[in-house]
Amino acid sequence: MLVYWVARRVVERLENGWLQLLVYAFVPMTIAFVILYRSDWHPEITGAARTCSLLFLSVIIFIGVLIATVIMLGIGLLYCVGLSNNQGP
Repeated sequence: MLVYWVARRVVERLENGWLQLLVYAFVPMTIAFVILYRSDWHPEITGAARTCSLLFLSVIIFIGVLIATVIMLGIGLLYCVGLSNNQGP
């Protein structure tokens, strides 16, 4: 959330919706990649193989976060709809 809050100021200056979406998708994957690259995740693999592996893991992490977010939003929406239907007479 902190990353989105910081990036929002820059992204709002872009006028294309698809370009904003692209930047919002690129920033978290880049951060995940840098964290994984600087870590000790499979240091025995070197060069392009390690870079591609870490890039793939970054994309998988991003997709997992998107799926978890959609599930949480769905649960929250169902909860709110359930509350509004049980308001009494």
